[in-house]
Amino acid sequence: MKFVIVFYDGPCVLCNFWVRKLCRWDRFDRLRFTSLNSAYAKKFFLEKPTPYSTHEAIITWDAQKGYKTEAEAVFWILKQLPRPWKIFLFFQYFPNIITKRLYQFIAQNRYRWFGAHPDCPLPTPNFSHKFL
Repeated sequence: MKFVIVFYDGPCVLCNFWVRKLCRWDRFDRLRFTSLNSAYAKKFFLEKPTPYSTHEAIITWDAQKGYKTEAEAVFWILKQLPRPWKIFLFFQYFPNIITKRLYQFIAQNRYRWFGAHPDCPLPTPNFSHKFL
């Protein structure tokens, strides 16, 4: 089975909140997670270079679709989830400039609003298989 890898900012409280939610909502077990500053991510980006490896962006990688980042990555993740969450895909029909700017605004303010962990928190045992 092919997985979608989600690279996220490990110390970010907001990012970790959503990763925990996605672990529960991913009923088809399609998502795998790793922090952007993990050893796995560093090795992965060396093997499959990307200009997106910043801590300001969520990045997804799929063997068929390649890299997605920021709002586009969020929409790609929503497509992997079961039906009730797909309702939020209607936002992808907003102009790209609006979704991109909204994403960037939240990304730039997330530490001020939500804080940061000193280190990336460990996953709960029942979802540890989802972390690379």
